[in-house]
Amino acid sequence: MQRAAAEWLAGSGERPEWTAPFIQKVNRSYVCYGSMVLLPSTAFDEIDRRGDSANTSNLQLHHLYELIAKHLKITHIAVTRPIPLEDEGEGAENIIRAPTNFKHLFGDFGPPTAQSPPTPSDFEAAYWVTAKQNGVNQIWAPRWTMFSRGNISEKARLMTLPSVLSAVEEGDTNGTGCTAVDLYAGIGYFTFSYLKAGVTKVLGWDLNPWSTEGLMRGAKANKWPAVKVSSDDRLADVLERDVKLLVFNEDNCLAEGRIDEARRSLPPIRHVNCGLLPTSRGSWPIAVHALDTDLGGWIHVHENFAVEEIPSKAEEVRCEIQRLARQHAEHDLKDGSVKLEHVNKLKSFAPGVMHCVIDIYVPPKSRHV
Repeated sequence: MQRAAAEWLAGSGERPEWTAPFIQKVNRSYVCYGSMVLLPSTAFDEIDRRGDSANTSNLQLHHLYELIAKHLKITHIAVTRPIPLEDEGEGAENIIRAPTNFKHLFGDFGPPTAQSPPTPSDFEAAYWVTAKQNGVNQIWAPRWTMFSRGNISEKARLMTLPSVLSAVEEGDTNGTGCTAVDLYAGIGYFTFSYLKAGVTKVLGWDLNPWSTEGLMRGAKANKWPAVKVSSDDRLADVLERDVKLLVFNEDNCLAEGRIDEARRSLPPIRHVNCGLLPTSRGSWPIAVHALDTDLGGWIHVHENFAVEEIPSKAEEVRCEIQRLARQHAEHDLKDGSVKLEHVNKLKSFAPGVMHCVIDIYVPPKSRHV
């Protein structure tokens, strides 16, 4: 990046006032994924602040983009921006976490519109990026799907988490295997961590059809047999096939019925991931319902907490999971039998707000001490 910037600065012509702070921020904060580079949005704030027109700055920057592509050996450049929590102009929740404020700078990112739901032709026409983290390929279409780089440490943690490895080992020993459920699968952030750790099968839900397409492409790139389950499919028939991953492009409120239908044909469900921010509370009853009641298991809850409230809020999560577990098991779990095993302070979400992952252990119905 520094070589590209130096070559651009050495070119003829007087540079505008925003040049120095722009280059400084780009050099410090760019991110490279496969054939794509993301530049920080804060760099462009300098241009806006100084009042330069978009057309003027774009003309001046186009040669820089060409040099970046040459020196970094990439083909596409875009601006990194937070995923808006609401749809622009409508005020409704951006429930599928679509990058509605996506801004491309260089390269062909595919058509800006697509059918709803997207067709195979739409998928084929889009630009797809592949990034490898923790030895796992992840694939997504940046115009249509978010990618969260801040979750890399949590992905790695799940791969070696003792509770995940013990469920895998127990399943191997007794011959039953084990299943994990990812209620907000996205392009495979945590889904793939479970598979990498040796979990027998993973069931993943996501509303965004672009995310589930990326999930399927990523599974193929990692050589994990996967199938996208349609509403017409009988799960018993699907589970007779040699697949590691079952993908559901539907609301996870349907997960309880799907799991009940498949329970007898599935390895025991030992782990459930609830990875939605700012809160995953709506999925907690589904997670409790999913866990195998004979063996128990773990729920990994993602929440945003004020930093000073993390201990008390984590305990509130544990108490609510215990209440739901009592309700589901139809017997009296003793107080404290549902355990708060760990709070992982993953990353800052906003000033004073931390993205936390709470590991909750729910005991089997026959043992609640």
